[in-house]
Amino acid sequence: MSKQRLREALAVWSPLTNEQWTMLSAVFRARTIANRDFLALPGDSNYELYFVCNGLLRFYYLSPDGKESNKAFVSEGQFAGALISAVQKRPLYYGIQALESTTLLVADLNAFIALFEQEHAFERIGRKFTEYLLIRKEQRMRSLLEQTATERYQAFCASHPDLVQRVPQYHLASYLGITPEALSKVKGQ
Repeated sequence: MSKQRLREALAVWSPLTNEQWTMLSAVFRARTIANRDFLALPGDSNYELYFVCNGLLRFYYLSPDGKESNKAFVSEGQFAGALISAVQKRPLYYGIQALESTTLLVADLNAFIALFEQEHAFERIGRKFTEYLLIRKEQRMRSLLEQTATERYQAFCASHPDLVQRVPQYHLASYLGITPEALSKVKGQ
């Protein structure tokens, strides 16, 4: 069931033959993470590609003084991965925590990238995955630089109505770059 959802998500980027699907699905394995458990910590060197089957993850940075800043929320049907860390062979810049009990399909990023040399369809999927990550990053950066806190909150609600109730408010405030108190004021307007 979970792998079928992955196949459907990837088919948007590149349809796969049954043989190609068998090759690709072999690099993925299922993993369940309990609510509030950590999938990775800043400084880890586990270069993995994630596909969320159900549940919710948060990706966060940790400052030297221990302050967390949320970078992204990843929910059902979405991909995430440590692409930059894997390419640069550096430890993760961020941590990953489950905000709900979460079922994932996980692939070693290096095994996934190795498939690019075997089939053009895999190379296309890799390119589309990279584009997906870059688009998300660009939208996030633009939001932080060009929008007010109210505009960022409204855009989040419009883009992710399902997450507004699922993400704890202090995590949402951190993601929006404001304090929980400022978020309360924004919501009250």
